[in-house]
Amino acid sequence: MDKITIVGGAAIDITGKPDSICRERDSNLGRVGIRVGGVGHNIAKRLASLNYEVDLVTAIGSGFHAGMVRESCRKANVSLDHTYVGTEHTGTYIGVFDEDGDMLVGISDMSVLDHLTPDYLSALLALINESKMCVIDGNLSPESLNYLCQNVTAPLFYDPVSCAKAKRIGGNIGSCYAIKPNRFEAGFLSGKSCDTLRGIYRASDWFLEQGVRRVFVDLAEEGVYWADADGCGVVPAETRVLHDVSVAGDAMSAAIIDGCVRALPAEECALLGAKASAEVYEQIQ
Repeated sequence: MDKITIVGGAAIDITGKPDSICRERDSNLGRVGIRVGGVGHNIAKRLASLNYEVDLVTAIGSGFHAGMVRESCRKANVSLDHTYVGTEHTGTYIGVFDEDGDMLVGISDMSVLDHLTPDYLSALLALINESKMCVIDGNLSPESLNYLCQNVTAPLFYDPVSCAKAKRIGGNIGSCYAIKPNRFEAGFLSGKSCDTLRGIYRASDWFLEQGVRRVFVDLAEEGVYWADADGCGVVPAETRVLHDVSVAGDAMSAAIIDGCVRALPAEECALLGAKASAEVYEQIQ
């Protein structure tokens, strides 16, 4: 069984979706849910379901919410053996979606991950380097991302998480084997406008010039853009119904990682990502 190590976020997601058009600065009727999430956690669960041995290196606090993370990973067969356990609160994310399931705004408190310092990670370096791939996300501090990019010899896959966190990787983007931003994150990272497909091509060229081997850009309803040294293109999105866009993006990442580990061509990896994203039809409970 191939092993994948994920160094990133696990959190409690509190989500809200209105029954109809969301009115700002007002209380909207709708549904509110609570579940275990976080980019690292969500990718880990999907990869475990694809029969990988998955080690999630994250940081959690104490109390009921930490117990929710532990139980979620136990059920999914995701190892938390190397996770930092502290006394503060576990990471928490609040997301508000519109009536179609697309995100309006999210607020993330992942300060507990500050405990994943370079010193903490250095003790796990040998374990990480034994992996077929190491997945890192933008919830980590710039110092920790720098340490991993400079010292991990396993192929690195970077998920920026959000525009606010994307640039934490700094000048180390070229150390990554593959990246999967959305078009907004791609623009923040590259400094190129990604409002159009032409802009996506320019940003992709910049990533490849930095040293990234494979670029995947989530274009939402427009599909998945892919690029490597041999070519580039857009895989159209499959039909989507009401879904949780954040979980769909993490499912896409996991499928692309699976394809990369299996050494499939970049276009086939993008096809897997589009399919996995379309299969996530989660209504917010």
